[in-house]
Amino acid sequence: MIKNTVFYTMLLVGCLFAINAFAKEEQSYSIAINETSYPYHFVNDAGEPAGLMVDLWRLWAEKQQVQVSFVPLTWEETLQQVGDGNIDLHAGLSKSDLRGQTYDFTSTFFPQNSYLFVHRNLTGVTTLEQLAPYTVGVVKGSSHVAQLQQRLPKVKIRTYPSRHDLYRAALAGEILTFAALDRLSQNFDEYDALATLFPAHKKILYREGEYAGATAKNNNQLLDFVEQGFTKISPDERVTIERRWLGLKKGKDTIIAAIDPDLAPFMGISTTGVPYGLFVDIWHLWSDVSGIKVKFVTANIVDAQQALAQGIADVYVAYPKLENVIPQVSYSEINYRVKARAYVSNRMLDISSLNDLRDETIGVYYFSPFIDALKAQYPNVNIRLFRDFDELIHAAESLEVKAIVAEMESMNHRLMQSGLRTSFHILPKPVFNLPVQSLITSSNEKLDEIISNGFSKISNDKLLALEEKWLSFKSEGYFQEQSTLVSLTHEELAWAQKHSNVKIGTNVNWKPLEYFDSNGEVFGINPSVLKLIEQRVPLTFEHVPFRSWQAQFSALVNGEIDILASATQTEERDKYLLFTDSYWDMPWVVIHQRQMGSQLKLSDFYGKSLAIIKGYYLVSQIQKEHPNIALMLVDDYQEGVQALQQGLVDGVVENIATASEIVRQESLITLGMSVVDEFNVDQNRFATKKDRTMLVGIINKALATISAAEKQQIYEEWFEINVETGLDKNVVLRVAVQGVAITLIIIAVIVVWNRRLQVEIRTRKALEEKMKHMATHDELTGLANRILLKDRLTTAINFHKRQELLIAVMFIDLDGFKQVNDTFGHDVGDELLKLVATRLDSCVRVSDTIVRFGGDEFVILLTGLHNKNEAAYVANKILNLVQQPFELSTGFANIGCSIGIAVYPEDGETDNDLLKVADTLMYQVKAEGKNHYTFYSPSNA
Repeated sequence: MIKNTVFYTMLLVGCLFAINAFAKEEQSYSIAINETSYPYHFVNDAGEPAGLMVDLWRLWAEKQQVQVSFVPLTWEETLQQVGDGNIDLHAGLSKSDLRGQTYDFTSTFFPQNSYLFVHRNLTGVTTLEQLAPYTVGVVKGSSHVAQLQQRLPKVKIRTYPSRHDLYRAALAGEILTFAALDRLSQNFDEYDALATLFPAHKKILYREGEYAGATAKNNNQLLDFVEQGFTKISPDERVTIERRWLGLKKGKDTIIAAIDPDLAPFMGISTTGVPYGLFVDIWHLWSDVSGIKVKFVTANIVDAQQALAQGIADVYVAYPKLENVIPQVSYSEINYRVKARAYVSNRMLDISSLNDLRDETIGVYYFSPFIDALKAQYPNVNIRLFRDFDELIHAAESLEVKAIVAEMESMNHRLMQSGLRTSFHILPKPVFNLPVQSLITSSNEKLDEIISNGFSKISNDKLLALEEKWLSFKSEGYFQEQSTLVSLTHEELAWAQKHSNVKIGTNVNWKPLEYFDSNGEVFGINPSVLKLIEQRVPLTFEHVPFRSWQAQFSALVNGEIDILASATQTEERDKYLLFTDSYWDMPWVVIHQRQMGSQLKLSDFYGKSLAIIKGYYLVSQIQKEHPNIALMLVDDYQEGVQALQQGLVDGVVENIATASEIVRQESLITLGMSVVDEFNVDQNRFATKKDRTMLVGIINKALATISAAEKQQIYEEWFEINVETGLDKNVVLRVAVQGVAITLIIIAVIVVWNRRLQVEIRTRKALEEKMKHMATHDELTGLANRILLKDRLTTAINFHKRQELLIAVMFIDLDGFKQVNDTFGHDVGDELLKLVATRLDSCVRVSDTIVRFGGDEFVILLTGLHNKNEAAYVANKILNLVQQPFELSTGFANIGCSIGIAVYPEDGETDNDLLKVADTLMYQVKAEGKNHYTFYSPSNA
């Protein structure tokens, strides 16, 4: 027995000696890493090994007091070199039975799941079986090959040398699904585009596995030495490394977000235990774009810092910005802003300011961050702090305190819950702007990066929609205000403060563009635009009245006013004036007697006369290009219409906005109008003197932030025709009492009049709708026209500039259309154009815009792109559809199309630049054989 004990003791000592001797003999170990397996092991931009596993192996080497060297290789090479024993260790890989025949694995580092990432266009694909018809991309030598063949024996697999090669193939459209681990590599150059096309919420889990290191088969001494080192690494050390690279503890893939349970409408818990509120919904959006789940837990806002320090949560979703927080927590970059104002009981309607409450007491919630500012601003008011909000409201209702100062939305919510919303009114001042930010633990910098990256991918439209859903004071919302703010340089701000009052010449009666009412108030399209500018920049516009356009223009040139609206930029005017960007585009029309017909051209007025306002730039153009038309120069449009009614002229030249005002007048119901295609669309701009470059820059910045919805609101307001004609009922009754006969006559007149009136109303409403459509759409196809294209393209450029997204402008010309048109006639040609418009509509999203640019030319505006390949995908669909036979009334016709594609911002930063590039590229396609598409490149410059 003693001999056996001695023998086993000596054997154990011998083994330990052998292990130690092995360690001393092998002081350095080689470890194979893959060049692109971010974030586990990869080569960074400096050419150095990096990643979670690299840091973990370095810590292991430190614990074992040995050296390690990392050998970067392709994935297939890492497996081969370790399996052959040329390299000691593999940094990390998924364990599988097949690999177990070649390698011995270390203990599992962490769970490792495998997914199939699915293209966003594969709608309805949610299961592994639904992917059977598709080709799946995988990295050559990865475990995905065997795993997929086992799960889907008939699946088609295409291999790629590296992960980045796989990604590039996915972006190019070679594959619509690919296998990968839990997340995409953020060090890939086109990560954002890839993540957009293959969103995290569409990935499909197909295997739950484990991740470990590996040695060649039967290298037991090395494996034992490795295990010995990893036992020396504490759980906290491992979690620190995991959070450095992943932001989360590995295998968790869920963020724990703490919310206050009673701070509606921002965050709260329903009676059924479901988290709700604005901030909760915002974090749900973040989860959708990041692919990381969010679990909500409750923690009172007062206890938020300690909740994070104790590890109860990873993030507190919204916390007031304070000067000092405990060392264990810090603020993330995610910002919001709320407002606090004063509420006073309606039994004290004489109180208009907190200054009226001298020596009185007002109530404030004790955790409010504005308490010091409130004391400083109103030193003569007593402030009482409350720890319970319901108690605070009760004290105000009973006049125990004379006012409450609180955050507006949460206060409004509590008042509505208690049925007291109509019992209080809000004072205009004070207004405290209170910044709030997400709170995270100080040691988790990677989590802050992950959170910020996710929020940067949420569109502003979605955030605005959530404010619309949750907030009572919607115009006060943070995202709403951010969408309208203009960022000025120090020089621009200084100029605006020095020249804050800007004099603008305004016509007293140029409806609907601008006019003064009987009270001297200014209304119209231009004043509406100016109000939007005033909301965005520190300028105030003073309207100086003028009775004619010529007088306005002369006043600007002579320096009597600073600026002029609805000015058209010409080569001659550029010599002495500066112009802003266009803010309103309108076609020119000729107003004429309806019996002359419709869709008239200028040639129809040869030998006739037209009235036009003095000073319009079109005067010289008509005189030069259409000498057969006699012009009568008038001071205003009323004079021109009067001349038309008296038969002195055959038509009046005006913009469509003013024309819409003219047809409002019921006495002019016999008038019609025709859009003048021979004239360029009138681009309304603000004009100023040459020395006002700073003013032009400031106004341009404000114009760039005016949304399409705001423009549409102005359009609807000023292009509507209202009919308010009728007889006063009191007058009818007064006359009726004079006799039955008279009454019967009056009734008969009323009946006849009302019938005529209803006919006029229907006619006017139809004309109104037609005018709205004429202004922005092509009459033949119903597609958008150049005016609408200009507006949407300008708006899109401004939006995408802020969002750093791409826009594609596709200029399309039909190949073979002329032959169809010449052979079968214009009616058949029109029939073909309508069918083409229908097919183009089926190729794009609802958010895209299709435009008939003229003749057989179309333009498509694609927005929200992350990569050129998305535009190429649409172009291919168009080419395939247009080349399919068209069934016309005369038989079948075959045509094709040539497409030039310009991309914002690399091909141009203005609408004109993008259209010019796309048009040029389209002609290059036609010169090279037609029926394909091209992007701009140096080779075709």
